[in-house]
Amino acid sequence: MGKLKGIIQLTGKFDGLSFYEMNGKIVIRKTGGFDGEKIKNNANYARVRENSSEFAHCAKVGKYFRLAIASSLLPLRIPYLHNQVVRLLQGILKWDTHNARGQRTVSHGLLTPEGKKAVLDFEFDPCKPFSRFFPFKMAVDFTTGTFEVLDFCNSALTAPKSAEQVQFQLHVVTLDFDRFTPAETQTSAIILTNLRDSTVYNLNISFTPTLADSRVKLALLEVCFLQEVNDRFVKLKGGGLKIVGTC
Repeated sequence: MGKLKGIIQLTGKFDGLSFYEMNGKIVIRKTGGFDGEKIKNNANYARVRENSSEFAHCAKVGKYFRLAIASSLLPLRIPYLHNQVVRLLQGILKWDTHNARGQRTVSHGLLTPEGKKAVLDFEFDPCKPFSRFFPFKMAVDFTTGTFEVLDFCNSALTAPKSAEQVQFQLHVVTLDFDRFTPAETQTSAIILTNLRDSTVYNLNISFTPTLADSRVKLALLEVCFLQEVNDRFVKLKGGGLKIVGTC
């Protein structure tokens, strides 16, 4: 890498050299990088084209998914969420054995047990795993429209010290990762319980059963902790969102 000395200050490309400013100085290096025409047509770049196509697909699916659940995600203010979702989708896509490399899709990857497991293991906020404050087994039945938290007890929750109530709400989202038609969302009624209640029971939330078709169904549980301030309840930090079922 060369540095330009003198009163002439150039930027841009000249005779195979690139001139640009870095840290207040003009730096010179040979023009390089990928050749766009070769990437599009040369057989040696076939893998690059395949990876690029699949990355673009995952980015599109990720944006579509995040917009569908934006109302639940925005209050959480999770950094770099787009990157995390794209990485999840890239991992799921690799389980698609139906399509050739470069044409694999997230929807086909989700048909596999490995793809489903990746979705259920996903943490929106890896720094605050959902199971840390919500250590219960859960089950979803999309055919009957039921969601159940087994052996639930408020005292087992890890809640903020000032929290007095905990709020649960289930969101069932139907998504089309192939045609990207508008998402369909069901939102259950809010269930509110007192954190001082130590009763053990199975917590049930019902929803309208979903039709069996080619679209992806996801059930997401939203948990919020609340404190009473001036005769009204306000949300506290410490809750979260988790994908609890898919089909």
